[in-house]
Amino acid sequence: MDLRKVWKLLHGRRAVSVVVSNLILTGAVIAVGFVVLAWTQYRSSAYNEQYSGAMNADIARLKERLAFEYVFYDNNAKNVSVYVMNSGTINSINITTVYVSNATWFTSNSSITLKFLNGTSTNDLDIGEEGYFVLRQVSLVTGNSYSVKIITGRGSTFESTFVA
Repeated sequence: MDLRKVWKLLHGRRAVSVVVSNLILTGAVIAVGFVVLAWTQYRSSAYNEQYSGAMNADIARLKERLAFEYVFYDNNAKNVSVYVMNSGTINSINITTVYVSNATWFTSNSSITLKFLNGTSTNDLDIGEEGYFVLRQVSLVTGNSYSVKIITGRGSTFESTFVA
């Protein structure tokens, strides 16, 4: 090979600048591609965790079951006593709100003191546990039909009717 051709090839700015610019551009595209790939993996794992949490909460809500054992209205004290049992397959059912209503009237109570049958207070009922709460100063008409609706901490709704 002729020394002049080698000299031209090594010192010719045109050919070298095109090759270098293509290498720089290719490197930049690959770097941006890796950044986008890392970002999409992070976002997809975050969405997956969020979806998993929402599904687990929904499944837990579906596993909740409260069985009404007895609803009693004491006309003299104006109290409604509600006896319930956790008959579901999940622990820690807590009662957040209770509604007592009929066709034309309703009252709500969100300060519920849940107690075991022996009288000790509790925050929630585990599987198979029984408890009760008393709604005080509820004026009902004796002989009329009323409905008791319980809302749990997970958002489940349980309803029963009784005659005062």
